[in-house]
Amino acid sequence: MQRRICAPMVRSFRLYAWLVGLGVLACISQIAHGYDPSVGDFSKVDPLDIRLVAYNVEGNFISDPSRDAAFARVLQALSPDIIVFEEIASDAAEAGLPSRLNAVLPYGTWEIHGGQPSIIRTVVASRFPLTMQLQDTVPFSSTRGVTIALADLPDDTYPVDVYLMGVHLKCCNSEGTEDALRQRSADAIASWMGDARMPGGNITLAPQTPMIVLGDFNLVGGPGPENTLITGDIFDNVTFGPDVKGDWDNTNVTDLMPRDPFTLDADTWPSGTTNPSSRLDRFIYTDNAVGPGAFFVFNTVTMNGSQLAAAGVQANDTSPNITGDHLPIVMDLRLFIDCNDNGIADPNDIATGTSNDCNGNGVPDECDIAGGHSPDANEDGIPDECITGADCNNNGIDDAVDLFTQESDDCNNNNVPDECDIAEGTSHDCNNTGVPDECGEGIDCNGNGWLDVCDLSLGFSTDCNASGVPDDCELDVTTFSVNSGQLIPIGFIAPQEFDIASAPIAFSDVKIDIDSFADYGQANEYITVFLNGNMIDNLFGDAAQCAPEQRSLTIPKATFNSIVGGASANFDFVGSSAVNAGQCGGFNYVDVTVSYLVEGENDCNKNMLPDECDTVTMGDFDADGAMTLNDYKAYTNCFEGPGLAPNPNISNCAQALCLTAFDLNSDGDVDLMDFWMWQPMLSATP
Repeated sequence: MQRRICAPMVRSFRLYAWLVGLGVLACISQIAHGYDPSVGDFSKVDPLDIRLVAYNVEGNFISDPSRDAAFARVLQALSPDIIVFEEIASDAAEAGLPSRLNAVLPYGTWEIHGGQPSIIRTVVASRFPLTMQLQDTVPFSSTRGVTIALADLPDDTYPVDVYLMGVHLKCCNSEGTEDALRQRSADAIASWMGDARMPGGNITLAPQTPMIVLGDFNLVGGPGPENTLITGDIFDNVTFGPDVKGDWDNTNVTDLMPRDPFTLDADTWPSGTTNPSSRLDRFIYTDNAVGPGAFFVFNTVTMNGSQLAAAGVQANDTSPNITGDHLPIVMDLRLFIDCNDNGIADPNDIATGTSNDCNGNGVPDECDIAGGHSPDANEDGIPDECITGADCNNNGIDDAVDLFTQESDDCNNNNVPDECDIAEGTSHDCNNTGVPDECGEGIDCNGNGWLDVCDLSLGFSTDCNASGVPDDCELDVTTFSVNSGQLIPIGFIAPQEFDIASAPIAFSDVKIDIDSFADYGQANEYITVFLNGNMIDNLFGDAAQCAPEQRSLTIPKATFNSIVGGASANFDFVGSSAVNAGQCGGFNYVDVTVSYLVEGENDCNKNMLPDECDTVTMGDFDADGAMTLNDYKAYTNCFEGPGLAPNPNISNCAQALCLTAFDLNSDGDVDLMDFWMWQPMLSATP
């Protein structure tokens, strides 16, 4: 099911009440549950709404069996959860209500609160338990009292219960005694609602308990009773106390004003016409504590044939000679909020951990995001304001969000804002452009993280020939690459060896590419790579069994040169104890390629300076200004003995340098006599 963003996403119940009630906004939704009067669907916008019906049945319900079928059709079309009946005609009719409702509306066990005994009664019927039952307010109201009860709703679905006040105010004349009685009832109801919100009086409700006054108000006289009911402006302050607002936020309560969805007429009497003349039946409620879903006047006379058929009613079912002279009114209470449409009230979602509420605003995070109340730039389902990861630039936004929204750049793709790379020294910005040097305009020829211009100006690299290029970038380099061929077999008892004699000094990191076909397939089946007895890595633990696989590893230049030092590079490949060389048909192997850059011919003494810049002096082969063990290594390469020209394996161009540095007696060779003269000049360090 697609996400539904319903009226609860709107923070004020008043804001969406009219839209939903008139069918203009059944639900801001991609998929709605119901309530589409245009097709005869009068079901709730959401099944978890609590449907209230106020219905003056003119003494006919149950008392007149000839009307039973029509009443049943109307009630079934409305499918209420709570009904306030006005004019239940007798004790017998009241006694028969539970069984009749259980038969007509068989989706719960109906409870009845009969109110004040009188010729015609105001009765509350509910499929939820009714507690706190009273027959009138204190002080008492007037005609027929007030039928009061608390509908005890399931705690696992609804965060609050509903306080009901069923009324049938004095009828008829617009002035005189009748209007005075209506005013007294209004004073009593307003006082009672104010009392309910304040601990210690005649009645105390849990905070934010919705209060609904519903029924036949008979407001046909002056404006006084209506004004009192809505504003709390009590007429008889001596009897009923000071003026008091009825809503929980100390504001006026709301007169809902349901309307016929086909004519938009709010009048409810007389029935049997498309144009009733009086709005006698009403819902007055605390809109700070509850909001409506659908609300409407139900009039079968204004419906067309297809709508009647879909609703299961007949054209005159709400007419005086068929049921009664009042039209029923409907209000769906949106007591819960189920913004994620999972059938669980949002407070319970949050309390049980079904949904998270990281920002503590009482709304599941997924609804905050879907409704646009919280951004989720990186689409991880967590409102951005709740992400508590790194905030290296102290802008109040998680770094991951910074990067996702491109508030910060990450030119080197290391998942750290560039400004933090620079501030923390992870990247350089030698030219103060705000862009890490490795990403900015310019060249970093030796890959040391500094632009060449900064590399030179800060003294990290030399430029002996003033070319503007670091010396190590002007050295000729070539690629050294050697392949072992297939080394067969490979396993725990069949290790393989690949030796590179006189491996050149590496001028770059060393890459090892290994093709293999062997008994892999389990995490404990792998080969270990060794270089000159030093363990380098374990490979192929994630490879498939008896299938061509390739893995690569890189040995840092400094590590390789430290281990090998221009001598032999001996690679060993040893299978773990689980690698069986007899598997895979006995044909299994490793095939190894070693490749890296080496210096070319313009640095014949391998001192990382172009030969043109070398100032080799006697005894100082590498031209570093001191005679050290590095020079001694060069001496051993140059040494050939008396009468023999030097033949160093450093490079061919080093022959002349051998004589310049080590032929101390100028006899055209490098021999022990030269060493005897040179030895006193040696030192351990420059």
